[in-house]
Amino acid sequence: MKFNIDIGHNCPPDGGAVGIRAENHLTMEVGKLVIQKLEALGHTVVNCTPTSSTSVRDSLQQRVKKSNAAKADLFVSIHFNAFNGQAHGAEVFAISQAGKKYAQNVLNQICSLGFFNRKVKNGLKYFVLRNTKAVAILIECCFCDSKRDMNLFDAEKMATAIVEGLTK
Repeated sequence: MKFNIDIGHNCPPDGGAVGIRAENHLTMEVGKLVIQKLEALGHTVVNCTPTSSTSVRDSLQQRVKKSNAAKADLFVSIHFNAFNGQAHGAEVFAISQAGKKYAQNVLNQICSLGFFNRKVKNGLKYFVLRNTKAVAILIECCFCDSKRDMNLFDAEKMATAIVEGLTK
């Protein structure tokens, strides 16, 4: 199977949320591990994260363009939430029925680590989900401004949960 992995943010000025930890550092930790684990299982993986951009919109457009050119089976965008320090848990966004199936599998695996299940949600508001040709999901692993979530968080376990959700 061919996966397009988008390590959310990590392309200034697209830096992401900041809480107890910074989203761009968390997504890089998890994203690199997801890529390694998928490749170790024999899957083809394209990293769709741009190396530079002029704006957040440019960053998003580059991700979509790279994904569409790579013609993968599944586009996976990895993120971390932030809100008010009290919200917690994991949620996954999708648009298509096929995407919702992958989203539910990934969410089930993440929640098995102890994270609160915030459900699979409609991802129409997300540029990358609306514009990527492949089946696509956007994972909000947990909240980077939640003490509860950050105490539970382990990059290795999160990456393993994501890969298991994508490949089972």
